[in-house]
Amino acid sequence: MQTRHLLSVVVIMALFGSAYPIGKVAVGHFPPFLFATLRSGLLAIALLPLWRLQRPRRDQRWPLIGFCLSMGVGVYATMYTSLSISSVVSPIVIGMQLSVPFAVLLGRMVLGERVRPLTWGGVVAAFLGVVMLGFDPALLEDLPALGVTAVSAMCYAMATLFARSLRDLSPFTMNGWMAVIALIPLALLSVWLENGQWQTIVTATPLDWAVLAHAALIVSLLGHVGMFALYRVYPVASVIPYYVLMPLFGVLFSIALFHEIPTAQTVAGGIVVLVAVWVVNRSTRIPAGSTAPEPAGVEIPRRWPFRGRPGKP
Repeated sequence: MQTRHLLSVVVIMALFGSAYPIGKVAVGHFPPFLFATLRSGLLAIALLPLWRLQRPRRDQRWPLIGFCLSMGVGVYATMYTSLSISSVVSPIVIGMQLSVPFAVLLGRMVLGERVRPLTWGGVVAAFLGVVMLGFDPALLEDLPALGVTAVSAMCYAMATLFARSLRDLSPFTMNGWMAVIALIPLALLSVWLENGQWQTIVTATPLDWAVLAHAALIVSLLGHVGMFALYRVYPVASVIPYYVLMPLFGVLFSIALFHEIPTAQTVAGGIVVLVAVWVVNRSTRIPAGSTAPEPAGVEIPRRWPFRGRPGKP
C-alpha cells in the first residue's frame, strides 16, 4: 500500500474510532433516539446531490429495506442508547467488535457457509474477551450498556448480510436510502420513549451541532467515501485488517476526552477481543476477480438469498 493510502486508511480508522467518544458527548445533551434521527436527516440532505433518489432494482428492494432497518435503525438506536447509559466508553468500543463473529455465525446459520477452524477459534476468543469485560468488577454497573452494545453488534452483522446482496449498488444510494428510511422509525422511537425534544433542540449549543455534524458528515459521509475509494484501488483482503485500528483509536480518544483509566482486566479483555477480530478478519476469503468484501472467514455458497432476476430500475 502506498504511503499516502496507508495514511488515508489510518486517518479513516481514527474517524471511525472517534464516533464513540464524540457520540458520548452528543448524548450528554441530545436523547439517543433524537440524536440518531437528526443524524439521519443531516446525512440524507448531504447525500442528496450524490444520490438523487436513485431507485434500486426490484430484486434489491427487500435486501435494501433490511439493510436500512438493521443498520440505520438497529445499529444507531442501540449504539447511542448504550453510550447514554454507560459510565465509560472504552468497553462499548471494544464490545462493538462482536459484529465480526456475529457476522460469521449468521453466515453459517442463515446461509450455510463453511467456516474455517481458525475462524471458529477467533469467534470463540472474541466472545471470551467480551465476557472478561463484562465480569470486570469496575464495570458491573455498565453491564446493561454492554448488553445493548451486543445487540448493536448483532444488528451490524445483520446489515452486512443484507449488504452482500447489494454489491453493485452505489454506496451513496445505499446510505441515502438508509438515512431516509431510518428517519420515521427513529423519530417514532423518540416520540414514544423520550420527551423534551424541542427544548433540547432550541437549547443546543454550537458544540452540540458540531458533534452532530461530526457524526453525519465526518464519520458517515467522509469516512465511508474514503473507504470506498480505497476499495477501488486495493483488494479488500488487504484493507480489512486495518479495521482493528478503529477500536484502538476509540479507546485512545476515550482516554483523552474522559480521562478513562482502563483496569488491567479491561485491557486484557480488550486485547483478546482485538486479536481475535484481527484473526477473523485476516482469514477473510475473497473470490478471484471480486472487489466486494465478504464476511470474514467464510466461503461463498452456490445458492444465494435475494438473488432473483434483475428487475427494472
